Amino acid sequence: MQPSPLKLIEACRRGDSAAWSELLRGSRGLVYSICAQYAHAPEDVEDLMQEVLLRVWQRLGDFDPSRGELKAWIATLTRNLCVDSWRRSGMQRATVSLDAPTSAVEEESPASFAQRIPDTRPTPEQSASRAEMHRIVARSIRHIAPEMQSVVRMRMIDDLENDEISARLRIPAGTVKSRMSRGRSQLMELLPIRAAFGAA
Repeated sequence: MQPSPLKLIEACRRGDSAAWSELLRGSRGLVYSICAQYAHAPEDVEDLMQEVLLRVWQRLGDFDPSRGELKAWIATLTRNLCVDSWRRSGMQRATVSLDAPTSAVEEESPASFAQRIPDTRPTPEQSASRAEMHRIVARSIRHIAPEMQSVVRMRMIDDLENDEISARLRIPAGTVKSRMSRGRSQLMELLPIRAAFGAA
């Protein structure tokens, strides 16, 4: 008999690696399908998935079974993170160029035109969530391989893009991507280990 979602969450929060594995088994396909819709390339799906699973671990205490099923909660977290990542990457563009106004733009008021430009600033909840994620990564980063630490720190704490990290560390972009992927995987392995998030 499978444990209830709430009991599964509680076991994960206690550091039960078997419970965390059970949660991953039940949600990996869902997370993959959502991430695949937002990834810029097939090889980016795994990176997005790892970010999502880190976020799920971080927000385990927020799950409220009275507000919906566990899978729906995970799907919402996944979509929110994917949208944030998509916006950060600069792929989202206004549908009308600001440099070359058209007659349609000239006819509408500045206020109505401004409302059509998406606000990419993080909400207070997103800012708090990101700060908490930074704290978790900063505490656990010392547990991953040394060659991965600087790349993971720059990407997940300093919010630098891969090309910026490549330039700063003077290593190829492909190396940055590879180290980031392996570094995230090592962080994911640490998640069920409660000591990784204890006092530094």
